[in-house]
Amino acid sequence: MKHDSKAVVEGIKEGLSDKKSVDLNKASKEELTSLPGINHEKADRMIAERPYNSAHQLVSRRVLTEDEYSQIQNRVIISK
Repeated sequence: MKHDSKAVVEGIKEGLSDKKSVDLNKASKEELTSLPGINHEKADRMIAERPYNSAHQLVSRRVLTEDEYSQIQNRVIISK
């Protein structure tokens, strides 16, 4: 029983730390809204502004504020 409890705790830890990267040029609306602070309206705007050459274009194109971008910058990638 002790071993099972430890396995459950490890699984929960992995699940909480499993923050997969989201590709700004390919992500679905649902994937974008899984990012912190991104609602449906922001996700729609992110999709409308594609393609991106860099993630920071979310700020330069005024899709997100610098503060909003700082919350997701480690979770987004760009594919070309």
